[in-house]
Amino acid sequence: MTCIITDDEQNSRETLRYLLQAIAPDVIVLAEAGNTKEAKRFIDKLKPDILFLDINMPEQTGIEFLEENYPLSCQVIFTTAYDAHAIKAFRLCAIDYLLKPINPDDLESAIEKVKKSNHVIVSEQLLHLKESNVSPIERMAVPTIEGIYFVNFDEIVWLESASGSYTKIKLEGGKTITSSRGLGEFEEILKDEHFLRVHHQNMVNIKKISRYIKGNGGQLIMNDNYEIEVSRRKKEDLMKILNQTTK
Repeated sequence: MTCIITDDEQNSRETLRYLLQAIAPDVIVLAEAGNTKEAKRFIDKLKPDILFLDINMPEQTGIEFLEENYPLSCQVIFTTAYDAHAIKAFRLCAIDYLLKPINPDDLESAIEKVKKSNHVIVSEQLLHLKESNVSPIERMAVPTIEGIYFVNFDEIVWLESASGSYTKIKLEGGKTITSSRGLGEFEEILKDEHFLRVHHQNMVNIKKISRYIKGNGGQLIMNDNYEIEVSRRKKEDLMKILNQTTK
């Protein structure tokens, strides 16, 4: 595989190049660009498989570049300095990103995802990303084997860890989708959005609980009649939330 690194900071470009040489020697760096104009010229001429694209660049941001030049002939992995709201937006939009300073394990994982998937950057994802940075967030992009589903938070009844690193998501109306994201990733995205992980295998939409059955940890009956066990460790957190919702 081949790639182009685009970042306005030379140190950041060098660091990523050294990391790629160390952990992914089969990914060849064709060129390094200091801005998006250089990146576009290199992409058109060299036809890379991957574009590593910094978000915050002075002349044009990575997102603006992608909006202007969609669709690109290569897959895109964003690189960004820490910004809690931006990171949540990337997760919501199912867009691959690397947080600076780049963790070697995260880099390896991102490259593996590129090898296994089709193009993950689509126009609706970019629009969703842009909206999520300027308006209240009410939905997320869910990556599956078939493609990307855009799901409203209030549609979700429960989430359940499936075999491997997959997650089953039950929606209102009876539809179930299986995501290639692990339950832990969804917990990070949804923990502030009236959702609670009540068991190592399950996370629930608090608004979709029909009944709580007392017990060691207890059980939840969801509004689709699905029964979910509550771990003893999570019982106290659940009781606090249920008591608040009944006031």
